[in-house]
Amino acid sequence: MKNGPACPDFMEDEMKINALLMDAKDNVATCVEDVAAGVEVFMLGEGGDTLGIRAAEAIPACHKIALRDIAEGEDVVKYGEVIGKAVRAIAAGCLADHENIFAGPRDYESELIPLDEEGRPKDGGEYRGGGAKGSREGAEKALSGLDISRDPKTGEIGFWGYKRKEGRAGIRNHVLVLPSCSCASESCRIAASQVKGAVNIVFNTGCSDVAENTAMSQKILTGFALNPNVYAVVIIGLGCETVGHRELREKIQAMTSKPVVSFGIQEEGGTLRTIEKAVRAARDFAAEASLQRKEFCPMSDLLLGIECGGSDATSGLASNPAVGECSDLLVDLGASSILSESIEWIGGEHIVARRGATAKIHNEVIEVCRDYEAHIAAAGQDCRAGQPTPGNKKGGLSTLDEKSLGCIRKGGTRPVNEVLAQAERPEKTGALVMDTAGYDISSVTSMVAGGCNLVVFTTGRGTPTGNAIVPVLKVTANERTFRMMDDNMDVDLSPIIRGEKTYRQMGAELAGIMIEVMNGRLTKAEVYGFSDIAIDHICRFV
Repeated sequence: MKNGPACPDFMEDEMKINALLMDAKDNVATCVEDVAAGVEVFMLGEGGDTLGIRAAEAIPACHKIALRDIAEGEDVVKYGEVIGKAVRAIAAGCLADHENIFAGPRDYESELIPLDEEGRPKDGGEYRGGGAKGSREGAEKALSGLDISRDPKTGEIGFWGYKRKEGRAGIRNHVLVLPSCSCASESCRIAASQVKGAVNIVFNTGCSDVAENTAMSQKILTGFALNPNVYAVVIIGLGCETVGHRELREKIQAMTSKPVVSFGIQEEGGTLRTIEKAVRAARDFAAEASLQRKEFCPMSDLLLGIECGGSDATSGLASNPAVGECSDLLVDLGASSILSESIEWIGGEHIVARRGATAKIHNEVIEVCRDYEAHIAAAGQDCRAGQPTPGNKKGGLSTLDEKSLGCIRKGGTRPVNEVLAQAERPEKTGALVMDTAGYDISSVTSMVAGGCNLVVFTTGRGTPTGNAIVPVLKVTANERTFRMMDDNMDVDLSPIIRGEKTYRQMGAELAGIMIEVMNGRLTKAEVYGFSDIAIDHICRFV
């Protein structure tokens, strides 16, 4: 690989930057456009020096080029971290992808810190993790050039939302028509379609489940009802499900003062009578909700869910870092955020763990990944068989480790204050992590049930997904994806890839857009009424 000072003006066109080097230790770089065999690939190194290498074969956009000869069995390094080993020799200038890179299981035990009964390192040393510290003043400065909502009295950054008697404020004011089982989902859909301001979710279970599956389903359904974006709840059940509509209603009423009513299809004499009663109840609740005025809310009322799906190389290079910067800014202003999809920490779990505010939290992050992999292995399966996905591989992601090292960047850098189980409601504030499935729709489902009132979703290859209860703001740094799926993508972060803006600049701009969504701007998935729900289960139906 050649290197030298920044190119002089007369060489500018010849030395167009067409690849990104993430760390000086890397032995691969990512091409940001299709590169034909024999074409020079240029990238910026440390200190702004221009580095170059001639492509020995065609390298597709978003895929990696070897910067030097990599021997069979040698570590392949990106982001300054090992993403796998070469399964055969990779010559300088050649394609490095899932066909010639492999990543095996992690050594989790070596990453754990031995702790005493009080959660302190046994060696008596000081725990040195905890992430990067920020400040409200720094966040205010970063957002100073944006036209965003502020408290009319104090000038504090916040949003206009719907105050609740319990917990955070909502950024929407929905009447939720909620099924207690799959058999009631269609009735809920029809009832909600008749009332402006009502939404429904499709629930695919509720019967013939083992106890732990039922417990998770109930956790999700009650969490949906408790979500701050919900004003009132109309429940429809069948009558013979595992947890009936009355029991579900009583659970919800024991946890909130929101209006809640319920109906059973078998008791009411069929779907038409049930739907009629549900429509009347939803209509009355919607009329009440329309009378509630928005009030100015501090940023501490935001619980942001952070998700990714359909990832490609641009996700880890640009959109995830921008979302991570955005999360840091919002946390510094008092908000909380949740990084999810714990299987996509694997390979970068040591980095997430180092952000743990305590040694105990550090170990909890490692244990989540260890236990996830062990759970899959107990069923005779390998989590790496499904991760990266075929779409991820086409987008240039070769191993789970590489995918994870890009994924975790969307969680920011602030200290992690709590590790949450799936759909668990947080007790702490600030930067949080949740142990969820790697399936993006299931992960969003769990975060919404955990109380998130806004979700930001990064994608490289594109997705139309949304959620009925919570706005899902979809962002991409893949210019082609934004152009081809502009009816689904909300924010274009590709200026980062083109070198026109930094990820920090785009992160600040993204925070401004999120505040607009909090104030009522609809995401594209909301405009279309898209809603996807998936509940993670431990085993087959019974």
